[in-house]
Amino acid sequence: MRLNRLFLMLIMLAVSSMCLAQKPLSDAQYEHLKGNVKTVLTTTRTPQGRVVGQPVRNFYNRDGFFNQVTYYDTTGYPAITVKYEYDKKNRLVKDTRYLEPYSELISQTTYTSDKKRSRVEAHFFGISDSIIETTVYHYNKANAIDTVTTFDDAGKELYSTIYLFDKQGNIQYATFTDGPNHIYRGTEKYRYDTEGNLAEHCSYYLTTLRQAFLYTYYYDEEGNWTEAYVYHVSPTQGYLYQIISRQITYYED
Repeated sequence: MRLNRLFLMLIMLAVSSMCLAQKPLSDAQYEHLKGNVKTVLTTTRTPQGRVVGQPVRNFYNRDGFFNQVTYYDTTGYPAITVKYEYDKKNRLVKDTRYLEPYSELISQTTYTSDKKRSRVEAHFFGISDSIIETTVYHYNKANAIDTVTTFDDAGKELYSTIYLFDKQGNIQYATFTDGPNHIYRGTEKYRYDTEGNLAEHCSYYLTTLRQAFLYTYYYDEEGNWTEAYVYHVSPTQGYLYQIISRQITYYED
């Protein structure tokens, strides 16, 4: 579950400027999606075309916020559905996760924030496996998320992510640590083109930084990326590792 949540968070944060206005940014804005996007289906394949991981389809309302997110198995059948609830100001207050095909409740997360929204707490409760976690989002003076820290039910720090930004407000680095001693686990580095689009990012793993994954992106006519080529890079070799594709549909005006 942690990897799924981290992957979604990275996709949301990496391709966007993180500057927040008084009105919360929509999920589509966080993903730097252009146009009136209705759905995005993200699928990861090997270079030979075999689906790996869980394909994910995001459903957006006309304001650009998630209606729901559905994870599929590798055969194309729904496996998990997450539904979202908001207050009158379009601030997320709850998401609920169900196991398909029988919509069995498996987890729920509630969100609370201070008056200035400089600190948001997400309280995760896993129904089926009795997991209770709290994730705290801190914002800097520019209203950008600078740290995300997750704690267990006893208040012990489990893992943390620290973000650094460029002058345009685009994320440059995301650094991951584990535990209260902040044991280093990896870094994500991002580069943008002259138009502010995400051009590539590189994922470094292990404390030695001796292996990495390099992502390069390709955009459609709407200005949304539809393919990402992922290359495994090490001191001795480099090769195409995976291809991530996004099928995007739009609301009709």
